[in-house]
Amino acid sequence: MGLYKYVVWWREWGIFMNDKNIFIGVCEDNSLHINLVKGYIDDFFNEFHNYEVLEFVSGEDLLSNYPNNIDLLFLDIQMNGLNGMDVARRIREFDNNVEIIFTTSVLDYVCEGYEVNAYRYMLKPIEYNIFKNNMGKCIENIIKKKNDFLTINDKSKLIKIKFDDILYIETSKRQLIIHTINGHEIIKMSIRKLEKLLNKDFFRCHNSFIVNLEKINKIDVSDIYINNATIPISKHRRKQLKARLIEVLGDKLC
Repeated sequence: MGLYKYVVWWREWGIFMNDKNIFIGVCEDNSLHINLVKGYIDDFFNEFHNYEVLEFVSGEDLLSNYPNNIDLLFLDIQMNGLNGMDVARRIREFDNNVEIIFTTSVLDYVCEGYEVNAYRYMLKPIEYNIFKNNMGKCIENIIKKKNDFLTINDKSKLIKIKFDDILYIETSKRQLIIHTINGHEIIKMSIRKLEKLLNKDFFRCHNSFIVNLEKINKIDVSDIYINNATIPISKHRRKQLKARLIEVLGDKLC
């Protein structure tokens, strides 16, 4: 898979510009591995300078100097001090948007990655072809998120919300409340009609609730947890929810 395909995506989505539009963090306590990942990133983007790489030598360094607009984070799991999984948990307390790719030599934390919505795992030693393939998919995903909106005409006003900003949707007194990372919007529309406007990242887990699968922090037999909200799962929807989650999470280990 060549870089040309990604250049076409960037031009198509309108962000192929001279400005640095993709912000990438590398958090690793091994300088050799930092240089390896940075070299792979440079090779991937080649001569196109619409990205910036930020280095962090520990989890503590990352949390103390967390950037405002980071898009993608390569995060080592086995570090001195805070390990990468604990760092990711803290990040998810205030940033649900950054894509996290764990780099690791062991598989011990794979199941826990679901809690922090990890985009991928890459096993060390990382080969460039594997890196390039997953980097391309991740960048495509980031670009689409930056440009993918839910647009609703609600009587006298036009509501436009990024799909990626939506946490979950609930019905309340013949209205819908769209909960987002920035607050909420209230509209008059049936949940069935709105469901048809959403993309594949959303699932109706209950007659009264639709969740963004990418925003789930935790799940048990009867409930889904997104940020501070607890959302019920209908018994007859559990099997379908499991299948949808497998679709979302199934290719995260590389």
